Amino acid sequence: MANSHMNKGYEMHPPPQQMMDRHEQSHPQHMTGEHGHSHPQHMMDGHGQFHPPQHQQQQQQTTVIIQQPTVQTNPLLIGTIHGTREWSTGLFECCTDVGNCMFVYFCYCCAISTIVTRLGESCCTNCCVPCAEIGIRTRVRTLGGIRGSMCGDCMTVAFCTLCATCQEHRELNAMGL
Repeated sequence: MANSHMNKGYEMHPPPQQMMDRHEQSHPQHMTGEHGHSHPQHMMDGHGQFHPPQHQQQQQQTTVIIQQPTVQTNPLLIGTIHGTREWSTGLFECCTDVGNCMFVYFCYCCAISTIVTRLGESCCTNCCVPCAEIGIRTRVRTLGGIRGSMCGDCMTVAFCTLCATCQEHRELNAMGL
């Protein structure tokens, strides 16, 4: 009779683990997410209490670039193949420096020897090296990073020798040599 008295107004509850098992069996949708993903069972403790998962903090690494990457260049190469600039004065601007123009016109051998010496060569280069004027012009152009070609240098020296020599002298002055 004591048993029937207890059942009248009071309902006996099974232990919490059994409640959770019954709940899973009768309501499986509560144990799966919206998209059918099941929740890990460790979210419910032994007393039927829900505990949200503890997320581990993810550390993000930040990379700070102190020096921007640069284009790798060959240290043996002093310039680009085609040059980076034009002559500082034009070929026919001989009269902009009248003193230079007169020096080249009246004493060509001395003028060319002066240019060769300023380039670090022997003053006798013009006498000893055939077609030295082409090599001199190419050397000035290469040192200054001036656009051009050996064929262009050859044509300039062959048809405008005095103007070319005046231009080379002005260019060496502009380059500080």
